[in-house]
Amino acid sequence: MIAIALVCGVFIISRQVNFMVGEDLGFNANAKIVLPLRTEEAHQQYEALKEQIKQNGSVMGVSGCSFIPGTQIFRDMNFYGDGGNANTAIDIDRDVVDVGYLELLHIKLIAGRSFTESRKLDSNHKFILNRTAVAKLGFTPEKIVGQYLHFDWLGKRYDFQVIGVMEDFHQNSLHEEIKPTLFEMENNNQRYDYVVASVASVHFEQTVTTMERTWRSLIHDAPFEYSFLDQTIQKQYDEDRRVSRIISSFGIIAMIICALGLYGLSSYMAERRFKEIGIRKVLGASVMQIVMMMSAEFVRLVFIAFVIAVPVAYYGMTKWLEGFAYKISIGWFVFALAGLVALGIALVTISFESIKSAIGNPVDSLRSE
Repeated sequence: MIAIALVCGVFIISRQVNFMVGEDLGFNANAKIVLPLRTEEAHQQYEALKEQIKQNGSVMGVSGCSFIPGTQIFRDMNFYGDGGNANTAIDIDRDVVDVGYLELLHIKLIAGRSFTESRKLDSNHKFILNRTAVAKLGFTPEKIVGQYLHFDWLGKRYDFQVIGVMEDFHQNSLHEEIKPTLFEMENNNQRYDYVVASVASVHFEQTVTTMERTWRSLIHDAPFEYSFLDQTIQKQYDEDRRVSRIISSFGIIAMIICALGLYGLSSYMAERRFKEIGIRKVLGASVMQIVMMMSAEFVRLVFIAFVIAVPVAYYGMTKWLEGFAYKISIGWFVFALAGLVALGIALVTISFESIKSAIGNPVDSLRSE
């Protein structure tokens, strides 16, 4: 029963991990190098660093942001539309991005426009919302473009204009639902905490070496460090992979223990029914009939274990999947497959002693009387 429940868990956890790894996140994280700006000098040199990195022939685009995908956004504001007030406002996460950020990550723009090179124009209380934020505000993407949203602070109202709407994307892992999010571009180009560069999928080492040389020529109070955006995304699921490996290990151990136990029981049964098998063979029983006779009892036990294990596994996996906002459905075939695996291992294990007893010479068993 424990072995079957663990096998069910292995299948379901593996499917969920594969689902998370293969799910469309709403942006392209491949071949994106991220440089964190951790010091004041690094922030001050952002524009120069970005322009020099662009000169590299292997770099196809460079932009900046305050929070890269795969990290939590720790900046938010409560906005409401015309006719609303602070009591009807919704909480929206805010990420400060540079021009070209949406295009760099291939985040789809579904209405309006993106930011332009005119930082002074687009940094004047203008932003781009995601689809979830638009829906919570009670608009459609087409209708909200050009509208003003409002934010109250210390008795004063601040107005912000929506210039575009982007498709939803997963800023955080699939454990969490997509939150209302906005992108804004500020006039101060020292607000970015990360430089994100899209590079060609070849000559990574040479590209990184060139970036490091550029970094060292401009920034002297911080060491050069970098990461790949897709690796940052995958790190969100390290814990889930560990759980999958642990459950898989316990499942294998449980199956080995079951196989050893079944082998011992089948050996004991073969010895106990040694003379009965000999008499049946003398009376004309075939090898297959004897093997089926000896296997029937074990098949019944496996079936009983299966009936008990399925509800336990279903409950346990349902509770585990509750930790994911986006998850697979538990299909009946998972339990059927686990039952077939357990039955197959049981039959293979007991068939050795069953066949050995069935093909033995019946004279040997009867001579001892």
